[in-house]
Amino acid sequence: MSSPQVSGPYLALVVFLIVAFVALGREFWMARGLDKIRPLGLAAFAVPLAVFGAEHMVSAKAVMRLIPAWMPGKLFWTYFVGAALFAASLSILFRIRIRLAATLLAIMFFCFVLMMDLPAALAGPQNRFAWTLAARQLAFSAGALLLALSSGTSAKTPAENRLATVAFYVVALICMFYGVEHFLHPEGVPVVPLVKTTPAWVPLASLWTILTGIVLVAGGAAMLVARYSREAAAAVGGWIVLLVVTFYLALMIAKPDIEGLNYFADTLMFGGVFLIASSAQKAQRNSETA
Repeated sequence: MSSPQVSGPYLALVVFLIVAFVALGREFWMARGLDKIRPLGLAAFAVPLAVFGAEHMVSAKAVMRLIPAWMPGKLFWTYFVGAALFAASLSILFRIRIRLAATLLAIMFFCFVLMMDLPAALAGPQNRFAWTLAARQLAFSAGALLLALSSGTSAKTPAENRLATVAFYVVALICMFYGVEHFLHPEGVPVVPLVKTTPAWVPLASLWTILTGIVLVAGGAAMLVARYSREAAAAVGGWIVLLVVTFYLALMIAKPDIEGLNYFADTLMFGGVFLIASSAQKAQRNSETA
């Protein structure tokens, strides 16, 4: 924690959690039933953006290594993306030009997939972690797109509804893909199946991964059924956020380094994607019946 490369992102997490409470707390408590999903999803999606923005600012040299070799101005783009992530987080939390911010986020994450994640996966198709990362970034892009399409007061066009449906199905398919990975590799931490394994001190370590795999496969399949899509997305998102504030918070407290924070923020944002998808389904249903 004495290093700014670690303390900076942790400080961003604490500050933006407080900002999220101030900006969305009243709306959350006033909402009823599944309507609570909307403010919770905004917070879960926006707060990690600020954490990633802080990492770009205080660990610019490390982040620069992820940028493709052919791309000029690596330091500029590192700081630019960091500032953009901060701006997007504030925009989402305070509902300021949220449609524009979410649209730009969707484009940015999709560019990450095309420029970094997909080429890495194609270069090593046997590397399951490369495909996992590509799917994660694609889910972030789809979640941001759903947020953009579900924001605003104007009626949605048929083309926008179709685009929202495609983005929702992308999230559902990634959900099932991750779920299957949980069954194949139960030693890994739950939700996003990356390289980190569950520490031995966690009670019933593999159980949480297998149980999460069941939730992801069943929830993703249910998301493809129109009648249950909203509720299924809400259930998956709720389960993921519950794991974040229990399982991943415990891991982060046990070892408060940048890896623990990244897993906490990544997983929280992934859960936010499902909560936003659930809210977007309500908005789409209202638009189609209007």
